[in-house]
Amino acid sequence: MISVKMKALLTALFLVLVLIELCPFAAAQPDTPGAESQVQPSLWDKVKATGLTGWILFFVSICGLAFGLERAFNLRRERIVPYNLARTADELWNKHEYDKLLETPGAHDSALGRIIRTMVKNRKMPVSDLSAMVGDLSSREMKMHLQRAYPLAIVATVSPLLGLMGTVFGMIGAFDAVAHAKTLGDPSIMAGSISYALMTTAIGLVIAVPSLAAYHFFRIRTNLLALTLEEQVNGMMVKWFLNGEQ
Repeated sequence: MISVKMKALLTALFLVLVLIELCPFAAAQPDTPGAESQVQPSLWDKVKATGLTGWILFFVSICGLAFGLERAFNLRRERIVPYNLARTADELWNKHEYDKLLETPGAHDSALGRIIRTMVKNRKMPVSDLSAMVGDLSSREMKMHLQRAYPLAIVATVSPLLGLMGTVFGMIGAFDAVAHAKTLGDPSIMAGSISYALMTTAIGLVIAVPSLAAYHFFRIRTNLLALTLEEQVNGMMVKWFLNGEQ
């Protein structure tokens, strides 16, 4: 139940990220007596004003969302170490029903199921060779899951750098505007460029923070599932091959 809640929380964080970037929140200033009402530009208008940098950040955020949802869906216990699969395999192994063990419905859609299939198909091999084969297979399975979480770290690293690049461009534009106007008396001369600089920085951080949190969450979950997988595989190796139950 905890893992399901955590995955739902991460999914909600990514959806909030997209909504923050897409929803046009209009912030209107209240009317001032004796003066014309001034309507502030919406958040969507400010995002559009970031130009190419903003669109690149938007694309990066969509990539982060896609990789996060992929991990939330595929890094489930049912895809790594399904409940009761080891016990079912033990029962079939003890009955010497190897064909049924190879055909267990849904077993081979998981990492543990593929390892069990390998153990059964190669049960006549020397135990040392089979143990090395199973160890390599387990390592490859979990390294693949770790590798699939790595794009989230790339998103978390690239997005604030893109935001910083937008900040630099914005400050360059602000000083160029001052240089052309040859005056510092009017703050509106620099307002547009400074707004651009701050918006790109803010967008980069909004993308980076949940992406980095998701990356570390999926790394920790992968390591925990890897320990569970190793424990169950080692237990089966001992019971099936080292205790003379083959």
